[in-house]
Amino acid sequence: MDRYTKAFVVAALVYFLLAALLGVWMGATAGAGWAHFAHVHFNLLGFMSMMIYGVGYFILPRFNGRTLHWPSWVPLHFYAANVGLIGMVATSPERPSTGFVLFAALSVLSVAMFVVNLGATMLIEPAKLAEEEEREEAPAARPQAAPAPSPAAAQVDIVPDMRVGEILTRWPQTVEVFVANGFASLGNPEHREQVKQIPITLRMACQRHNVDLEPMVAKLSAAAGGAPAPGAAAPAGGPAGNAVQRKGGVSRGKQIRADNILGDILAVYPETETVFRKYYGQACFSCPGQATESVTQSAMMHNVSEKQVLEELNRAAGV
Repeated sequence: MDRYTKAFVVAALVYFLLAALLGVWMGATAGAGWAHFAHVHFNLLGFMSMMIYGVGYFILPRFNGRTLHWPSWVPLHFYAANVGLIGMVATSPERPSTGFVLFAALSVLSVAMFVVNLGATMLIEPAKLAEEEEREEAPAARPQAAPAPSPAAAQVDIVPDMRVGEILTRWPQTVEVFVANGFASLGNPEHREQVKQIPITLRMACQRHNVDLEPMVAKLSAAAGGAPAPGAAAPAGGPAGNAVQRKGGVSRGKQIRADNILGDILAVYPETETVFRKYYGQACFSCPGQATESVTQSAMMHNVSEKQVLEELNRAAGV
């Protein structure tokens, strides 16, 4: 959680405690006239609303695979909500009064900021970013025409930077090769279906399981019914690695950005795996969130410095 998202949750707990203490006091004594108002609003606008704000800002953008539409609003919302609530309680004995109306209006404004910000996050497509990526992808989307393969030697285009899930989907018979070469967990149909949803490449999988890449490509190609494509097992920086120029906005040779998706980074820069393992643990590599979470979102979720993670990712990628 970032500073203000966490601050909403902490404030909610403080208001919950204050409301409970006021409740005990009102039950034990006659209590002051403002106490009932404070008790109700510390529970409603303090505990309940601020807990919803904190959890909502943290969870809902991730569930939708997006970043918050206006993150700069969150600090303003935090201060507006707290000043509005405390001001309402402080001026409640004077009702009706101009001060009370102003603080109440500030509280309503804070609610509107939350609704508009989260609503925009979930409903408005990030069109500008998508258009920029399409423009960048346009040159790479026109590959050089390759000569047709000889009928006598049909080629199977299994390459190191192909997703394991894609290989399993296109050539289901290759599962036996995976299982026989150290990927025993793929023998479980449930795990296999989960892997199909995660952008783990063959190169990454072989590195993780200490399996020789070139023989693995040859075995998979043979099981798929053909010969491996020329240069299929080229190193990550070679022609085959450079053929995968863009995956969700990540380009080989260009700096990793905060809005890049984790799975896309791993697909283009397998060497960044050690950085992800350092900050997010081994579970990161089997988490479906790889397909939707950006560096910014993952850093917030794990409460680590986005700037530090980006620096180490780019250092590991050599850019």
